[in-house]
Amino acid sequence: MDTICAFSSDSRELYKADIYRVLALPKNHIIHFRYKKKYVDDNLLNNPKKLKKQKVAIFFTHGNDLGTSGDNEFQHFSVRWASITTTEFSPETDVFHIYMKLGDFCNVQIDTGNSDEKKPPTKFFSKLNCTERSVENNWQSRILAIKDYFPKMTFFHLKSIGNGWRDKCIHYKNSKKSCHYSLTHGDRYILKLAVSNPDASDAKIEISDSSEEITINCINPFETSIQFDDHDIPISVKTLQVFKQASLLEFKPVKKNENADGYKGLGEYATNIEFNLNLSLKRPLVFGVFSTMAFWAVLLARPISSSAAWPSDCTLLIATLLFYVSSSSLFFWFNKK
Repeated sequence: MDTICAFSSDSRELYKADIYRVLALPKNHIIHFRYKKKYVDDNLLNNPKKLKKQKVAIFFTHGNDLGTSGDNEFQHFSVRWASITTTEFSPETDVFHIYMKLGDFCNVQIDTGNSDEKKPPTKFFSKLNCTERSVENNWQSRILAIKDYFPKMTFFHLKSIGNGWRDKCIHYKNSKKSCHYSLTHGDRYILKLAVSNPDASDAKIEISDSSEEITINCINPFETSIQFDDHDIPISVKTLQVFKQASLLEFKPVKKNENADGYKGLGEYATNIEFNLNLSLKRPLVFGVFSTMAFWAVLLARPISSSAAWPSDCTLLIATLLFYVSSSSLFFWFNKK
C-alpha cells in the first residue's frame, strides 16, 4: 500500500525524544513534527491542503548519526499510526510543520522496491510502498524494537485519564495544532499508565505540575523494576482561587547520577500533558441555594411591627432570585463566599 511516512532519526537526542513522546502520549493527542523543506517529498509539499486527514506511519530511523561516515546502514522501525490535522510552511525559516493526531501502534515494513531518493537520509517525509503486519503491533513490541538505540530509561504510555466512571475527552484548539484535557477543581482523577523498564535500569519518571494545583498521589519520582507493567496513579485538583487556570503535567525520565548522589533528569525527553483547570458549576449553584436559605432565615426571623406589611409576592420572588444569582456568581467568577 502507498503510505505517507514521517521519519524521526537518531541524529540528535531531540529527534529521538520525539519518538519517545509518540510512544508516551495518549490516543488522539496532537504531535508536532518539523522538517526542512529539502527533506519533504515534492509531491507532498506541492499539495499541502490535500494532506489533511491523511493517514501517516511514524518511523524511527537508526543509522543517521551525523558523527559517522556517510555509508551508514539505515534501519527503519515503525512506531505508530497518525492522521494529519493541519500543515503549515514557514517561508521565514524554510520549515514545513506537520500536526498529527496519534492513533494505534503499528508494525509497518517499507518495501524494498522504493527509491532511495524517497527515504532517509534524502527525504524524511514522503510517500512509500509499505506492507502492514498484524503481529507485534502493540506498545510493548514497539518498545522492544527500538529500546537498544535509546538511553537506558523508563518508558511509559498514558492510556487514559478518567474520573472513576468515564474517561476524559481531549479538546482541540488553535486549528487542531494543540490539545488539552479539562479538569474540575476539587475532583479526583486516575492516570492509567503502561510502564516499561526494559533493561531493569536504575531509572525513574519524575511527575510534576507547573501550577502546583494538582496533587499527585504516588511515590515521586515514580519507578518500576518490571520490564512491562500497568499502573493507576490518582491525582486531585485543589480548590482554585480563580475561575480558570492552565497547567502542564510533566513526565520527565531521570536516571542515576554516576558521579554524584541522586538522579539527573533527561530534560529533552520530558513529555507534557496540558490541563485546563475549571471551577465546578455545581458548587456555586449549591452555594447559592444555601445562601438563599440563610437570606430567608434572616428575613423570617427579623422583628416585624403589627402595622408593617410584607412586600408583595412578586417582589419577594424577584429579591430571592437576585440574591441566588448574585451569591452563585460571586462564588463562580470571583471565589467570594
